[in-house]
Amino acid sequence: MDIEVAWIEQNVIKTALTEEQRSQLQGVVTVAAVAKGETIVREGEKGGVLYLVRSGAVDIFQQIDGQEQLLTGLGEGAMIGEVTFLSGELATATVVASKDSVVYMMNRDGFARLMQTSHELVFALFTYMLLYESSMIRKLKADQVKMMSFMSGSHK
Repeated sequence: MDIEVAWIEQNVIKTALTEEQRSQLQGVVTVAAVAKGETIVREGEKGGVLYLVRSGAVDIFQQIDGQEQLLTGLGEGAMIGEVTFLSGELATATVVASKDSVVYMMNRDGFARLMQTSHELVFALFTYMLLYESSMIRKLKADQVKMMSFMSGSHK
């Protein structure tokens, strides 16, 4: 199975790539079919891989007070492992496919090679990471406001 560069151009990079950039991207991104119920990332394990959900859906779990708790579900376009990818820290959550999914993956070594050959492509990937994280933070804040409104009784 090959990566769909056109999908990455449209949904991640937001611009057409040159043939050289397409080739470079295909040289560092791999693709995996992940069956429903399969673990993609396990909390506490070493990170270093950036995942992008091409299709399907995943659930994010975290150990809280000794029990695994569902934090959220994510779908197409979701980025997973970006913090451990950049920092090398251990994974802070477990990610499990909630549907049969296709996931694109890039490890730190591949990203380092890409940084040496295509600054524009790396900049576009970093931009996607920042925009994605920003949207997740905005959603979290909106959810917190709803929760506080509910708890205070001002939602009526």
